[in-house]
Amino acid sequence: MVLPHISHMAQAYPNHRGLKVNSAISTLFLLLLLLIIPRPITAECYTSIFAFGDSLTDVGNRVILSDDPNSFKISHPPYGETFFHHPTGRCSDGRLIIDFIAEYYGLPYMPPSASVMMNGGIKASDIEGGVNFAVTGAAAAHSAFYEERGIIDTTTNCSLRVQMGWFKQLLPFFCGTPSECHEKLRSSLFVVGPIGSNDYRNGLSQGKDIKEIRSYVPIVIDTIRATINDLIELGAKTIMVPDTSPDGCLASVLTDFESSNKVDYDPTGCLNWMNELNDYHNQHLQQQLDTIQYCNPGVDIIYADFYNISMELYRHSEKYGFIRSLAACCGVGGKYKFNDDVRCGDIEVKSCPEPWLHIDWDGYHMTAKANILVSMALLDGTYTSPPINTLCAPSMKFTYYD
Repeated sequence: MVLPHISHMAQAYPNHRGLKVNSAISTLFLLLLLLIIPRPITAECYTSIFAFGDSLTDVGNRVILSDDPNSFKISHPPYGETFFHHPTGRCSDGRLIIDFIAEYYGLPYMPPSASVMMNGGIKASDIEGGVNFAVTGAAAAHSAFYEERGIIDTTTNCSLRVQMGWFKQLLPFFCGTPSECHEKLRSSLFVVGPIGSNDYRNGLSQGKDIKEIRSYVPIVIDTIRATINDLIELGAKTIMVPDTSPDGCLASVLTDFESSNKVDYDPTGCLNWMNELNDYHNQHLQQQLDTIQYCNPGVDIIYADFYNISMELYRHSEKYGFIRSLAACCGVGGKYKFNDDVRCGDIEVKSCPEPWLHIDWDGYHMTAKANILVSMALLDGTYTSPPINTLCAPSMKFTYYD
């Protein structure tokens, strides 16, 4: 399995030996910089994007919602260093997948819903390009479900149900009458996820065994199903639903669940049992999405295969310009450069000098370069079902690959 076209992009970055790229590659890199800058479009495809999920999609909500924003690691450098040049509340050194999707369709970066709702006088013009409701640390299922099972998350309860509540609160400001809302939402792209990893990892970190954690999967999937059905009832026509990424390849997971048993690892060095849990979730998700699609033939339900795109990068890291390593770029200590007590964002922790050579940013999240490679594989259509590029024409095309 090969990611479409993206090996060409990997060459647009300097390699780890410090060699200079040739003039042709330099030209491609300049084209990349030009083509990923948002620009006005003449023929609109999606007029807005609304996103829900966890830290892979959060553009600032977790920080804004906190009583003490400075207490969060993501509020401090080196987060945001390679693009925004300051922390934005995104869990990466630069842009997220949701940012690249917005750029691709010629739309502005979505504001975090918390900043909009705390603004007081909400203007339709402030949210006409969409809103991002995702929150770092969010689980799909409500916290009450986990509390009944002895799993306590003291950091956040911004579940999918909570995020949907925020969306419904903002809806009257986005559109007026029900018919107007129906029309506007039909021309919007909804991204529900990724979400689910926190549902499973929170329990595992608190001592629950894998058999019990697997029993949560139907609850998580049902929560995602209910969210999608709510959106359809409100008028949504195009809904992208990403699956869970391979958590068994994350530096934090590899550190917390390190094993002396070689059979626990795949040839890439990722934890088999964790990735099997993600795959179990993803299979159930696909089945549920097929059912929703069958019941709603006038709606486009797009399955986004984050898992296999990410595994392609991990398995063939050098081909895409990465150092062959599962270690975090921004972290300290141990085989995987991760220590939960001293993490990225702490003053004594520095990022690696060339983040674009790494897949893993901080032990939990990908670098901006990995994010753009995943984004491009999605938008190419190969890793979405149905192919997203067959549903509408983007505002810009990555013609530098041709």
